[in-house]
Amino acid sequence: MSSKPVSPPPSGPRPRLVGVCVAALLALYAALAYSAAWHKGPSFDEEEQIAAGYDMWVRHDFRMETANGDLVKRWATLPLLVSRPNLPPTTDRRWREGEPYVVGYEFFFQCGNAAESLLRQCRAMMVLLGMGTGLLVFWMSRTIFGNAGGLVSLAIFTLSPHMLAFGAMVATAMTLLPSLLAATWCTWRLMHRVTWGRLTASLVAAGLLVLAKLTAIVVLPIVVVLMAVKLWRGRPLEWQLGARRLIRSRWAQGGIFGGLTLLHALAGWAFIWAQYDFRYAASPDPSDPGIIMRVRPYSDERDPTVRAVLRWANETHFLPQGFIHGTRWLLGSNDTREAFMHGEWTAGGWLSFFPYTLWVKTTPYLMVLLLAGGIGCWWRGRSARREAPTGANGGVAPGLNVSLYDLTPFITIIVVYLGVALAQDLNIGHRHILPIYPAIHVLAGAAGCLWAQRVRWPRFVIILALLAHAVDTGCTYPDFLAYFSPLVGGPSQGYKMLVDSSLDWGMDLPGLKQWLDRNNPGNREPVFLAYFGTDSPGHYGIQCRRLPGFFEWRPREVYALEPGIYAISATLLQSLYTYTWGPWNSGFERRYQQTLHNLEVFERAARVPGASAALLQHYPANFWDNQYDAYEQLRFGRLCAWLRHSEEPDDDVGHSILIWRLDAGELHQALFAPPVERNDAPDPNS
Repeated sequence: MSSKPVSPPPSGPRPRLVGVCVAALLALYAALAYSAAWHKGPSFDEEEQIAAGYDMWVRHDFRMETANGDLVKRWATLPLLVSRPNLPPTTDRRWREGEPYVVGYEFFFQCGNAAESLLRQCRAMMVLLGMGTGLLVFWMSRTIFGNAGGLVSLAIFTLSPHMLAFGAMVATAMTLLPSLLAATWCTWRLMHRVTWGRLTASLVAAGLLVLAKLTAIVVLPIVVVLMAVKLWRGRPLEWQLGARRLIRSRWAQGGIFGGLTLLHALAGWAFIWAQYDFRYAASPDPSDPGIIMRVRPYSDERDPTVRAVLRWANETHFLPQGFIHGTRWLLGSNDTREAFMHGEWTAGGWLSFFPYTLWVKTTPYLMVLLLAGGIGCWWRGRSARREAPTGANGGVAPGLNVSLYDLTPFITIIVVYLGVALAQDLNIGHRHILPIYPAIHVLAGAAGCLWAQRVRWPRFVIILALLAHAVDTGCTYPDFLAYFSPLVGGPSQGYKMLVDSSLDWGMDLPGLKQWLDRNNPGNREPVFLAYFGTDSPGHYGIQCRRLPGFFEWRPREVYALEPGIYAISATLLQSLYTYTWGPWNSGFERRYQQTLHNLEVFERAARVPGASAALLQHYPANFWDNQYDAYEQLRFGRLCAWLRHSEEPDDDVGHSILIWRLDAGELHQALFAPPVERNDAPDPNS
């Protein structure tokens, strides 16, 4: 037998090169995310998030959208404390009533502020937060899989269309992602070694998580699973607060974990009070009875225990009033909202919704890298103990002996968060499972284990997969929100599969203005716009006739449809958030024909002297106002049903605003011919 020692396999790139690569990838992430968002309008929630956050800083007002992204509101609006834009005055009726979406609209478009500047300042802060999330992903992956694994994870994160889309958007997801990842990781590390540094990091992460979003409560089952796995494996707990000692008893460890849980709960409680300025009252001026908190007009049944706890917290002032009000508002919301998936509609949701969004919205090359990582871990597991070099602490070097136990926190985030999402009936967007992606990116870093092989072909597999991932994402630039896998047809087919925040979140009015300038100079053709979002068409100088939208800031018009350019948000095309939600059905058709007949009667009477006055004696003006309003909504629903079945869009803007040029014959077919879509199921609006 030869006595020549076996040379250890390479563990990855050199440290100096690693630092250069990390800096380059983070710079690329910032450039892609911020430049893509530069010419995008505000998403559906951004105006109210920014206005409410700035209102918190300036007026210490905690009435609007509290307990739902407090952290993102504070973080994103920090630059506004320097630029000092104008808030709606305290005499403004909507501000006094605490209407966040209306206040957000006024803040952006009616207070003399530069809307684009407001948005870009706040989005720059979100890019910084995204870069920090990328660093967390790299560090965690590097800790487990070594330098190569860390770089693979960071590269995947950098080129993820979801991280790029939300990384430059003021959205609660981008504070929930890093805080949940950090809190889970810090808790897991604390369960193995209790030091002052680890304890402090875990308490801070837990406090920030509480402020990120109310759904952060999902960390409780995550921590329970982590504790169970840790105690089941029976590994000792290293205690380094004071005299160092090893605690091997499961009962003793369980007692310590219970004490640490209580300590983390106290930290979260303290962070909540700090967010609300250590003040109970939500109103900036409790002495003014005209400053009120809005009341939700509908609510789901809440658990009696939850109601009792919230009532107790309010009566004893255990929690700030604003936090309690926001929690009640969110828990009492009607989650049985209409949803759309692959040509189907429902009130509530489907068990298959999030598995479906994962399939159509996840890049296939991420799955390739996950598979490569699994193979790499298995391969290294066969020989690591015999061949691997020792690490700094005398154990096996990172990335060379990875077990499922090491991956517990990331697997737990994915499984628990997905499980909670599947149990909900709120199916309005893929964004609601975004927190699983950083964990997936860390796990994909296992592909770095292949880098340590003596043969070189695994490295080429990793590089080719990352290049394909980059090209796939790059082809979507700057419309990252509209990413759909090439396996299902890509972004151009997205509106047939998912809408709302999975595709269309109201951000493409600037792009529509550019399209109209190129394709309809001088407004030669009339433009008809149905817009889903909270932006302002008038702000960009878009001259158009109003089709029904959501939210609708524009006044109602009464007019006949005529040939021209029809620009319709994908969400409204699929009849969500409309009077005629769902497929066109017999009930809608019956009402459409009835209102059409009634209006024909009214218009004939208007041409006969005295007939109109006689008709108004029997049917007052408000009856005809309601008839015109219903007809406008039903006419639009019938048009959308015809477009869904008869015409592919002539063009699109950002894949979210679909554009048709319709002539008189096509309009006649859509509005007066027998309907091409007719569902005889029960009318969902009845």
